[in-house]
Amino acid sequence: MGLFNPDLSSQAFYQQAYQYETLANGAKEIDPNVWFEIVVKGLQQLVKRAGSADSIVGIGITGQMHTTVFLDQRGQMVRPAILWNDTRTKLFITELKSRLTVIEESENAKIVSTGSPLANLVWLKREEPSHFKLLRHFLMPVDYIVYRLTGHYSTDYCDASTSSLFDFTQDKWATQICREFGIDEKLLPTIHASSDVIGKIRPSLAERLGLKADVKVVAGTGDNAATALANQTNQEQQPLISLGTSGVVVVPNQEHQLKPVGKNIIFKVTSEDDSVLTQGTVQTGAVLNAWWLQDIVNAKDAQLEQAAIPPTLLGQNRVLFFPHLNGEKTLYADPNLRGAFVGLSLESTRENMYLAVLEGLAFGCRQLYEQMGNQTAAEFIRVVGGGAKSNLWLTIFANVFGLPLRKRAVQREAIEGATMLAIIGDGEVVPDRSGDDEVILPEPTLKRAYDEQYQRYLKLAFVLTNAELKIGGGQS
Repeated sequence: MGLFNPDLSSQAFYQQAYQYETLANGAKEIDPNVWFEIVVKGLQQLVKRAGSADSIVGIGITGQMHTTVFLDQRGQMVRPAILWNDTRTKLFITELKSRLTVIEESENAKIVSTGSPLANLVWLKREEPSHFKLLRHFLMPVDYIVYRLTGHYSTDYCDASTSSLFDFTQDKWATQICREFGIDEKLLPTIHASSDVIGKIRPSLAERLGLKADVKVVAGTGDNAATALANQTNQEQQPLISLGTSGVVVVPNQEHQLKPVGKNIIFKVTSEDDSVLTQGTVQTGAVLNAWWLQDIVNAKDAQLEQAAIPPTLLGQNRVLFFPHLNGEKTLYADPNLRGAFVGLSLESTRENMYLAVLEGLAFGCRQLYEQMGNQTAAEFIRVVGGGAKSNLWLTIFANVFGLPLRKRAVQREAIEGATMLAIIGDGEVVPDRSGDDEVILPEPTLKRAYDEQYQRYLKLAFVLTNAELKIGGGQS
């Protein structure tokens, strides 16, 4: 959480960790009240830091997508929210895809997966019918916080269009899908542009927080869309790669074009907007770095480990790494897919293997980018996320893609995108903050070497994905 000035300079931040519950069969869930209590604590702290509560005029929300919150007629939790990374619905997905295809909902058939709101609603109806009977509202996390702040049930086009319940031809909830799966459309929140003012903060809550009663709350949006907005992806019309826990590739267009590969996100900042962000994901992203350093070699200093890799090894590494350690949704639609090292010999070193891990994610992201229909070169790629702090990794990415990378001198996160939505909702103009980029250029010789390595990687990927490299018996 953060407190920002109208020029997007920050005054204060607040964060608090929380735990969710992991159950059998891949189930992950949380009491959504946990989020709201953290929001309340954070707002109380930020109001104190503001000096004067009168200076706070708007609130924008962002957060995880897909996680499904179930509420009854009083707005109370029916059961814990099912998280985006929950896999309890894995046995339903083939059936859902088939039924969506039969009713000519190919776009939703493509994106429905474990953790999707549609899958979670179908699961609730089948497995917990008593809870489903109590259900009167379903929301995503951003929407839930907006509801608790304002009393209004809403969502934005970003969350709606990634729910597998959306009509992409008419930009509304898909009546046909609701009918097919026996879901009452009255359960679904009203869809808004992300900067639409949903309401003012509840008077009792404003008093509790020390805020004015006329503070506006906008619809908000999902974390990846907010990050794209903060980094001017819509404005620049250039791709963005987020090197966070997962590796996320986002490609914008302003012509409402739906790409065949990737999740097409309808992202209306305002009601006049007609932007689409196509998002693809490599499930295991920059978390690979922590996995290798902490879990495998027990290294304490990432910079020292990366400094030990000789520059001459880049593009010449004979060890390849297949980075899909936790399944893969966009490229292979296979939650059971697993990773591999290939090309190991008695001469292979720790440095060979670590470099292969870093290169493997770059190759996986390039494959994803190309599969999303982006063979035509962009002018540059903007990079964000924790992995973008590694100069070595950025050098690898620039040469694997053969494109300049641009990184903000100061990282712009989803929270800043949410702030921009609040500014727009208040009728103000978001300040232009371009021109603070660090640029990483590809080197012609290294680019050619990585092009050859990438072709080897594609052959490896073909072999491994046809070798039933799935979860098996024994210990992981």
